[in-house]
Amino acid sequence: MYLPRGAFAPVPTPLTRADEIDPDALRAHLKWLADEGLDGALILGTNGEFPSFTLPERKSVAYAASLGKSGLQLLLNIGGCALREVLEMAVVAKDCGYRAVLCPPPWYFKNAPVAGLADFFRRILEFSKLPVLLYHIPQLTGVPVSDELLAAIGPHENLVGIKDSTGDEAEMQRLLPRFKDGAYLVGNDRLVAACHAQGGHGSISACASVIPDLVKSIERKPEQQAKLNSVRGLLEKFGLGGAVKAILKKKGLGDYHTRPPLTGLPDAQAEQLFAMLNMFGAIRW
Repeated sequence: MYLPRGAFAPVPTPLTRADEIDPDALRAHLKWLADEGLDGALILGTNGEFPSFTLPERKSVAYAASLGKSGLQLLLNIGGCALREVLEMAVVAKDCGYRAVLCPPPWYFKNAPVAGLADFFRRILEFSKLPVLLYHIPQLTGVPVSDELLAAIGPHENLVGIKDSTGDEAEMQRLLPRFKDGAYLVGNDRLVAACHAQGGHGSISACASVIPDLVKSIERKPEQQAKLNSVRGLLEKFGLGGAVKAILKKKGLGDYHTRPPLTGLPDAQAEQLFAMLNMFGAIRW
């Protein structure tokens, strides 16, 4: 059973000025990440703005990324509120050669009973031909992967891990022991060193999309965490998603427009961001 290990980038989904998916930009980004020594990439995660795309568009993105032959370990977020759409995306992941899939809880019904949430996940686990990781991001979904939910889901050979995007070290300490023999992946740049120190298995963090070499280095050089924290703080100051896309556009990988309700970074702010990044010397243009 495949278990993801190492540093992964939750890659943005590139859009042209005409609001169309740009497969060439996506594949160019993945190739660059591989050349920089990154281990893998998550397609259609939160940074990939997956809720903003229709099911056919998400299938198109998944297919485009798989054609890149980047050599990266590719993971696909198949999450959605409609179970049958989630299962369709699980088929796409298998057909396109992904290594594993991620899935957050369905998020519209915030007070759904634990029994219903557990049934949702068990159906995915029974159906999927690939290993499944839970996607814990309650600050956006409003639905946590609680101890009660984990107990209700129960053990399953297809349930191999979790992506913990809370950014809360207490949550790491709660969840990591449950997946110590599987895959615990931290989803916040600030906890990469702590994750490795406590026996975690890797990271899927936003900065890896633009400074993959620095994020990857933390595994061997935990003292680099302070530098990573500084870059992460700067990106957050300008708006994390918009800042990442502005950097990728500056690097010449594509236009990287954003679909409403999210917005891109205005040109003047982007120039301020670039100037401040140059002071850190963290990004090679």
